[in-house]
This record gives sequence, structure tokens and C-alpha cells, in this order.
Amino acid sequence: MGKTLQKYRKLFDAVKKGTVHPVYFLYGPEEYLKKEFIRELLDAALDDANRAFNLDVLYGDEFDASMFEDRVGSFPLFTERRVVILRNFKDLSNAHKDYVIAMVERVPDSVVLVVETTNEKLDTVRLKNMKKAADARGVSFAFSFLGEDETIERVSARFKREGYDVDPDALALLVESVGTTLIDLINEVEKICLAAGDRKTVDGELVAAVVGKYRTESLFSLLEAMGKRDPAGMITLLNRLIDGGEEPVVVVGMLLKRVALLLEVKSLVAEKGRAAASGPALAGLMTGGISPWYADALGRQALVFERAELERLLANLRWADFKVKTSSLAAKHLVEEALMASHLGKTLAYSGNSL
Repeated sequence: MGKTLQKYRKLFDAVKKGTVHPVYFLYGPEEYLKKEFIRELLDAALDDANRAFNLDVLYGDEFDASMFEDRVGSFPLFTERRVVILRNFKDLSNAHKDYVIAMVERVPDSVVLVVETTNEKLDTVRLKNMKKAADARGVSFAFSFLGEDETIERVSARFKREGYDVDPDALALLVESVGTTLIDLINEVEKICLAAGDRKTVDGELVAAVVGKYRTESLFSLLEAMGKRDPAGMITLLNRLIDGGEEPVVVVGMLLKRVALLLEVKSLVAEKGRAAASGPALAGLMTGGISPWYADALGRQALVFERAELERLLANLRWADFKVKTSSLAAKHLVEEALMASHLGKTLAYSGNSL
């Protein structure tokens, strides 16, 4: 189990054992695990019969100080605790943030106050003060994204919890098709489990039927078109991805990751020779714990490119990533420019030089 998952496990286990604090400050971008933790906290703090009378959810963009004070100061009905959840702390005005921080010190033992924000870094005085106040009365916890290995481990555990075994190749296809954002993966897991019916094993065929292969196939095919010096096919496949709903910045991110993996494959094959010739052997050598199926596909694709071509493509994709995030120009055209420059053997500079 990875270090990040271990931290999450410790947090969840404390609540499952009945340890409930008056204050929780939950910050960071990992929404799925945040929601799972709040669900566990509610199960520990409130029974279903009395939850409707003792749970309030407030939002930062609709904050009313008098309502917040009333909810936090109210006594529980028919049970020992009330729970007040304040979502989107980042949307509060500075004055309201200061007010909430001051209220933390006065939260009665009969109330559980949960303050939540998507801020990943505590880089302001008020965020730091909120953490300090929460630590004095309870718990603050950073809900950061899991690493890829940890995400796969979590997804495998979810399949197992639902009563299904999952083939490594099916898991690799799922991650390759959907990405490594946990909430997106879990949504697909739920669909796959519904479609599985009486099956006990999830295989690649089932994943492909439920999730679809358009992203995986288009991404592999796009790079193969580049390797075959087919610019028309390359642009057609790029448009298929973007017109299919992918944001250009996401496409660039996927391509950057793929090209980095292909460069790693080239290096391992050059260094290890026959010891890296098969999918299983290559998978055992690569960082990140990829499946033999995925490693075999990468190995075959890496043969299409010279190392210098991949390095130039990587540089141009980094240019596109920077431009898409900072420029007002059409994002799709910036990605096209990066791919065409690579096809023509040119390296784009961050100064904004065009072809």
C-alpha cells in the first residue's frame, strides 16, 4: 500500500472505530475520497433515523453568518450530536473566513463541524489559520490525489468489494481509457458492475463494451499516424478526440504521458536488450507498475519512432501545454501546431514562434 493510501486508511479507520472530533478541516482536490470520508463520518456521528433533524449543509457562496452561528450553536434533537458541513470555504469573503475560524474555537462538544475546500495548498494566512484552529479542536487533512499505482489499487479493491475479480489487462484498459482521476474511475466501475450481471470476472471485453475504446484507440492511432508520417490521419484522429469531448489540455496531458513512457521504453530496450523484449519483462522494468498488456503495446509503438523524434515531440507538446494554459489562441490549433511541427522536424520555442 502506498504512503498516501496509508494516510487515508489511518483517517478512515479512526472514524470507523468511533473516534469523532468536534472539528474537521478537509482540504484538497480529491473529491471522491473526501465524499467517502464524510459518508463514514456521518455514519459514525448520526444514525439514519435522526439524521434529517441533525444535519445541515451550508455553502460558501451562499454564506449567512447568522444562520451559520445558529446551526453550530443548536442542540441536537433526539440524539447526542449534530453535524454541520460548510462546503467551499474558499468562496467565503475574507471577513466570513475570519468569522468561521473564530467560531471553530466555540464549537460545542455536541456538534461536529466539517469545513471543506478544494484548495490544495495552504498558501494564505486564512487557510493556515483555519488549519491551526482545526488542529486545536480536531483534525485537518489534505485530500490529495493518489498516485497511479494507488489509484489502481483502490479501483481493484472497489471491484473486489462488489464481488468481482478484474483481469490486469482489463484494469489497464480501464485506466488508459478513463484516466487516473478516482471519481471518474469509480463511476465507470459502477457501470461495469451493473453490466457484469452474473459474471464474476471483469475482462477487457466487458470494459471495452461499457467504457468504449475511442480514447485509447485514438491516442494509439494518433501516435502511430505520426510515426508513419501521415499528417492527414494524425489531424483527423486529433479532431476525433477533441470533437468526442476531450479538452485540448487533457489531450496534451495524455500525449505527454504517453511520449514519456515511450522514451522510457526506448531507454530500457537500448540498455537491457532481450531482457526487455517481451511485455511481461518490460512491465517488470518500468516505473509505475504498468501491466504486461500495456507494456507490450508501448513496446510495439516505440519501435515506430527514433529517440530524437520522441524528444522533439515531447518538447513541442510541452510548448503546447504552456500555450494552451496561457494563451488566448484556439487551443485545438495550438495542439495541431505542435504535432505538425514535430512531423516537419521542427522544435517550437516558448517565445511563441509559429511555423
